[in-house]
Amino acid sequence: MVLGNLMKILNGEILLNKKYGENLYKMEIFSPYICKNALPGQFVNIKCCYEGMLDPLLRRPFGIYEIDKRFNVFTILYLIKGKGTLFLSKLKKGEILNFIGPLGNAIKIVTGAENYLLVGGGIGVAPLCLIARYLTDLQKNVYFMAGFKDELFFSWENDLIKIVRNYRIFTENGSFGEKGLPTNFIREHIDQYKKFNFICCGPREMLKALQDILQGKNIAAIALMEEMMACGIGVCMGCVIKIKEGNNAFTYKRVCSDGPAFNLMEVIFD
Repeated sequence: MVLGNLMKILNGEILLNKKYGENLYKMEIFSPYICKNALPGQFVNIKCCYEGMLDPLLRRPFGIYEIDKRFNVFTILYLIKGKGTLFLSKLKKGEILNFIGPLGNAIKIVTGAENYLLVGGGIGVAPLCLIARYLTDLQKNVYFMAGFKDELFFSWENDLIKIVRNYRIFTENGSFGEKGLPTNFIREHIDQYKKFNFICCGPREMLKALQDILQGKNIAAIALMEEMMACGIGVCMGCVIKIKEGNNAFTYKRVCSDGPAFNLMEVIFD
């Protein structure tokens, strides 16, 4: 079923549902349509119950992590956070997944920009990996920074090193990579990144810190916003955020259909 633009309600066979760490999973899904039409920054909205059941009622949004056009396979990376993701974690190879996609707007690459710093926090690294692949294919200079609480994402580094050579990983407890926060490192070394375009995704605290660091620096920054969603197609208005508009004014934008990418410096964090 076609819903509008290129989004469709689709079914795809699960080819892999691998545990990457405690509560962290990587799922590969066969879908020629997604692989042909999805672009970096877009997402899919997945039904997290069996056919004929309505619990949980709402689909769950997941940024597209990888696309392999050779085999028509796309990948999501997810954490078990509730009933929906717990359901996904129990699915086996060969089962059929129902999802809507591709959703949202693709990331827009600035003409003439050659240097990119991608900053991810927690599961926010997932959509950034597809963007990193896209940028490296365009021969851009990509530096990736990631921050986690602990070593949960240890296996994820094996995927990252296939995409970029230049990266830095931080954990709050020092169990994986360097001890600390990527935002603290960036704050201390901001002069090194004055000629970089920032693309970030992660917890609000991280995004707010980056916004503060970049204030007045004339550095372009895009944030992939993460919000709870209901419909995922812009109808219900359940995922709106405040965006600056003019002097001392703001407007509401829908993360699912106006985003998920926004100018970080225009986002209002209440």
